[in-house]
Amino acid sequence: MNTEKNIEKNIEYIGYGALSNILLKIFKVISRFASKFAKQADKLRFEQYKMIFGERDDDIYIASYPKSGTTLMQMILYQLTTDGKMNFKHIYEVSPWIRNASFRKQKPIELPSPRLIKTHDYYKDFSKNTKGRIIYVYRNGMDVLTSLYHQQKNYNHSDLKFDSFIKKSLKTKFWFKHTQGWFRNKKKLPVLYICYEDLLKNKRREIDKIIEFCQLTPSEEAIDRAIKYSSFDYMKRNEQMFGDQPPEDKKIFDQFIRKGKAGEGEKLFNNKQKEEFTKHYNKMIEPLLKKVNK
Repeated sequence: MNTEKNIEKNIEYIGYGALSNILLKIFKVISRFASKFAKQADKLRFEQYKMIFGERDDDIYIASYPKSGTTLMQMILYQLTTDGKMNFKHIYEVSPWIRNASFRKQKPIELPSPRLIKTHDYYKDFSKNTKGRIIYVYRNGMDVLTSLYHQQKNYNHSDLKFDSFIKKSLKTKFWFKHTQGWFRNKKKLPVLYICYEDLLKNKRREIDKIIEFCQLTPSEEAIDRAIKYSSFDYMKRNEQMFGDQPPEDKKIFDQFIRKGKAGEGEKLFNNKQKEEFTKHYNKMIEPLLKKVNK
């Protein structure tokens, strides 16, 4: 009798286990589809946003991989193309990040020309018929990943480890792919390449390149403002005007503008990480640098 009960319990136990595995598989399938549907919905929402926002011949896109100097370039261009009044609450009011705005379900804002449009999109996301001009800001990749690590740790994952973050970044090669696509410029888009480190060394020289490329006619006063208000000290003191926009009941993200220096990645990457980074860099980026710097 006990033997029969034990058999029944074993069957019941196995049955629960099998049912649990089936439900888990179903959940994984549903989750995959749900994720795909969500991404498709975001894509359609962005396309709708762009239709309303429209395109203009004198639009200026500020493109980059995150943490490469995007906000610095937004400030420079804002001063060169307007009266430079710093009476906005956040820079997105005068230089919107349109993909983020569509994700947040915000309405497109009306802006005078030339519009300054921030983007972290990959090159493939741009049509060959895109109107306007594009400034692609690029930065030492090790510094980019180091800065991105600190932002992720501050914003989302307080227990994030540097080694695990760099390992994943080198595996996915997102920075390399993003930079490579823009450097190749297969669609022959009108792109000016600005190196972040060059901005730190000689901002006035890079500003002259920007003025010529965008066909701007700023006054010397506007150029002086561009240099002044894009300084690290000024932007750090007024970080609430440039960083992320968390809900009011959440923590204040005060590490968006962190150090603004070059060379930190070289110090923090270990030898193995440097070796792997250099391998990808030499294969994907180095061959394109002559084209970018000509």
